[in-house]
Amino acid sequence: MTEAPERYVGGGVPRKEDPALVTGRANWTDNIKIPGMLHMAVLRSPFAHAKITNLDVSAALDQPGVVAAFTANDLADDWAAAMPCAWPVTEDIKMPDHWPLAKDEVNFMGDAVAVVIADGKYTVQDALEFIEVDYEPLDVVVDMEEAIKDDAPLVHEDLGTNTS
Repeated sequence: MTEAPERYVGGGVPRKEDPALVTGRANWTDNIKIPGMLHMAVLRSPFAHAKITNLDVSAALDQPGVVAAFTANDLADDWAAAMPCAWPVTEDIKMPDHWPLAKDEVNFMGDAVAVVIADGKYTVQDALEFIEVDYEPLDVVVDMEEAIKDDAPLVHEDLGTNTS
């Protein structure tokens, strides 16, 4: 009698990674330690749309182990142009500029507002707590049908419209 060919589609695949995972020997990015390595953390907006009325990283810079802290204003001289977008933009499409950090306004919850660089992952996370930031919440629009109405709040005021 001939044997049936081995099934690959729908068949089980023996797992090789389990011993390292269950014994704690697996390598994760968070486990990598290089001499002199620094860690970065990002302060993100808790608001979907707001003006940044105050942003001060000086207290974070005073924390032990903190090497640097940056806001959009700190990077303005070194970051002369907006980041390129990943889709084709033609003259008839209105596209907002994409910057690494929000400057005067945040446009979505989680928008990057400031970054801190420190000598340890816990140090850098703790330093974020010392950044002083004040927001003036703005109206938001979360429904596409509402967004195209004439009286809808603008997501990007400089574009003058919510449609591209």
